[in-house]
Amino acid sequence: CTLSITQCLNYPDAYTVRRCTRICHRILETVAWSEQYAPLITERIFVPALKNIVTEPKWMVGVEWDMINLIRDIYCRLVLGQALLPGGQGPGMQQTFIPGSQAHFEQVKTADRPLQGGGILVVPSDLPRNLLANLPGIGGAAAVEELERKMKTKRSAKDQKDVLRDMLRVAAENSHHLDNSGDGVFGRAVAEESLLNKKAGNAVAVHDIPEKLVTHSMNEKRLRSEHDQATTTSLHLNLFESD
Repeated sequence: CTLSITQCLNYPDAYTVRRCTRICHRILETVAWSEQYAPLITERIFVPALKNIVTEPKWMVGVEWDMINLIRDIYCRLVLGQALLPGGQGPGMQQTFIPGSQAHFEQVKTADRPLQGGGILVVPSDLPRNLLANLPGIGGAAAVEELERKMKTKRSAKDQKDVLRDMLRVAAENSHHLDNSGDGVFGRAVAEESLLNKKAGNAVAVHDIPEKLVTHSMNEKRLRSEHDQATTTSLHLNLFESD
């Protein structure tokens, strides 16, 4: 059943893939703490997720953040010793090493409660780390160490996903010569479509409305205020009128 679900990550339909990423998060929340599942998670979830981002197929347009968040969830739990909220949400909650060890994290209290976020792999796995280091153009282990340093320094979901996107952009730019997918839905997304090529500075600017926005409720409030003012003025005049 797990194999069938993870194979759906490669199914060329955005809605199916988005739903599948949510199921994969639930799998991580349930078994990521178990060392025996680390190779399976890496091979059946992490590798397809990396491939989908780096090869940039057209059918992936619109679900790239879902896939990057899945990559983040795996890397935090299996490598960095960081727990996340259900669905791979929230900042990475860094666990400390047990006293006297620099290679064994303390397990989170929710390890046996998947609905509350699940646990982490207490002995970090090198499998995801080695896969990132071997991506084309990445720069090897030194680049991955820098990635991990940034993900430990800034642990918010946005910061960590941005760091991963920047690294995967480099891999995508250096893998174009390996692409033989052709055109159509399986072809590579063009630069305008690809999330990896959309930098924060390229976001479309939303300008202020040139004039004050007046809503229906604001008009009604103004009319009531004018009516009350007129009534007050009339009463004031009547008060001082001579008989």
